[in-house]
Amino acid sequence: MAKLLSYTTVDFPTKAQLNLYIKYFEQRDNDKQAMAKFKEAGLLKRTVTQIWNSNNVYRMGITFEYKDEKSYVKVQKILSEFMNNFETKELLVNAKMASSRGIVLIEREF
Repeated sequence: MAKLLSYTTVDFPTKAQLNLYIKYFEQRDNDKQAMAKFKEAGLLKRTVTQIWNSNNVYRMGITFEYKDEKSYVKVQKILSEFMNNFETKELLVNAKMASSRGIVLIEREF
């Protein structure tokens, strides 16, 4: 069970920019070496969503589930490298990001 979560939303100015970023993200997601780094750092799960219930907003959401606080710190270092990558910066140039973090209080699987 995850102890810490973070949730990030990314708003893009156009659907085309959202789709381009999703394609880029999928390519990075297929990099086995990069994904192994996340696992080694203690990332338990990452979920990427396209938010569809907002009019004229092209938004994606990303949920990260961490083993513990140490894992969160380690994963943030990896994410910082990704976010400082030239290609990532170019694709997010006009995007707006907002992040929230929380401690898991109640969790139930159905």
